Amino acid sequence: MVQRIVAVLVGIVGFYLAVWHTNPLPFNHFQVFGRDFGSQHSIHSIIGLILLAAALYLWMRASKVRAPAA
Repeated sequence: MVQRIVAVLVGIVGFYLAVWHTNPLPFNHFQVFGRDFGSQHSIHSIIGLILLAAALYLWMRASKVRAPAA
């Protein structure tokens, strides 16, 4: 159960970095570092895809773990 919760949280962060990390949303480049930092988001897309893959791995791993019989 805990692994699935972690997988969902990692997936949300990964999806945010890969897709929604643009100017009007919170924690974007302009809001965190100021206007002079730039707008290249390619590294965030790469990290977001890695986090999405990690979330999928955690979800699949949690599916294979079985609860001990009572």
